[in-house]
Amino acid sequence: MAKATRTEPPISIRQRTIIAGLVLLLVALPSAGWALSHAFERSVTASFDARLTAWQNVLVAALEVNAMGELEVQDKLGDHRFHEIYSGWYWQISSAEQTLALSRSLWDQRLQPSVDGVVNNLILRPGIGPQQQALRVSERDYLLAQLEQPIHVMVGGPVAEIDREVAAFNQVLWLALAGLAAVLLLFLAVQLRWVLAPLASLSHQLQRLRHGGTCGPSSGAGSASPSSRLDSAALSSELKPLAEALNDVLERDEKLLEHSRAAAANLAHSLKTPLAVMQSQLAELPPQLAAEFTREIHRMDQVVQHHLARAAAVGTHQLAAHANLQAALQPILAAIASMAKQRQRKFSYSQLDQPQLTAIAVRVAAPDLQEIVGNLLENALKYSHQQLSFSATADATAAPPTLLLQIDDDGPGMTNEQCQQALARGKRHDMSVQGSGIGLTVAAELAHLYGVEMQLGPSHLGGLQVQLRFNL
Repeated sequence: MAKATRTEPPISIRQRTIIAGLVLLLVALPSAGWALSHAFERSVTASFDARLTAWQNVLVAALEVNAMGELEVQDKLGDHRFHEIYSGWYWQISSAEQTLALSRSLWDQRLQPSVDGVVNNLILRPGIGPQQQALRVSERDYLLAQLEQPIHVMVGGPVAEIDREVAAFNQVLWLALAGLAAVLLLFLAVQLRWVLAPLASLSHQLQRLRHGGTCGPSSGAGSASPSSRLDSAALSSELKPLAEALNDVLERDEKLLEHSRAAAANLAHSLKTPLAVMQSQLAELPPQLAAEFTREIHRMDQVVQHHLARAAAVGTHQLAAHANLQAALQPILAAIASMAKQRQRKFSYSQLDQPQLTAIAVRVAAPDLQEIVGNLLENALKYSHQQLSFSATADATAAPPTLLLQIDDDGPGMTNEQCQQALARGKRHDMSVQGSGIGLTVAAELAHLYGVEMQLGPSHLGGLQVQLRFNL
């Protein structure tokens, strides 16, 4: 049996850019810091070696051989650290057999020479001094004319001095790189916001279209309402082809929808004429056969009316539309109130001129809002025994804010199964009564198209309760 694979959501452009930027910072900046630190350490070491070699040359220049052939040293280095015991700065002159002279700082210790046997060959190396001090040593063999054997001259200095300079440089370096990383991250955030602004604009336009807002002028002549098109002129050149393609898709879908509606309406109308002819010929048939034909013709007529209503509902939906609640529903409520009075029904309803309701606009075209509420009120009036009601409640504290329209009647009501069937797209309740269920079907179709939540259930009046919830 094949196992279902879980598909992870793709990484967003923002996340991709941030990850790439972080990888660049985490790789490039430490690498650059290490390279700069290493280069500085080499430079400091070379400078330190140059000082040691210079002192070595000064020391050799100060050497003298007396009349007895003995080596005399005049300390002309001029640095008091060579006189401080175990200061880390040392010099030493030796032959193959013995130590000839040394700095006071060595006291009773000696430096271990590293001789390669080549006269005048300079050696720069790390070494170990008294008390296991890490040293940097410059040493060389010299052959003086007054002496039979070459002498070995060594000058050493503490590696700690190099380390201090490198540590101070590294501290400044890493602080500077950290500051640079912060600046680059800030720049990346600003750049990301700026680069993604066209995509955000496109997303905002799509959301406004989705929720019934307006975006700007139409992309071409002869297209539908300007508010139902993306404003490609406000987008960058890279996104203009995408916006224009989406506009073409929107226009094509609207045309296909209108064509489908017209085709369904034409088909239904074309069936009405033969049905009317058949109805007129029923008188010539035997009574029993005429009664059977009457029932079937009546069922076919109901089906025609049902699909005409559905076609009308689907065709009226607009992508971007708003309707003022009071302006759209006040005439409907007045008409239902008049009809209820004629049928001796009690109709109670919310006054829409209340301050919290007058400014409300729902994301539904005004004709469609009237169609939804009008059909539901007519349905409630038709099935009510004595009374029906209509209420409107706005909840500004919800997220997003909502408007609840509620219609109640004291009619026979509907079972849970009938409620589910009535809300199912393409279904129709109670096909046995002429005209019944069509209004509910149309209202459910339109509510679904506009994303309006529609619920059916038992009413406190004893019949059916219909709730319409709009996101504002």
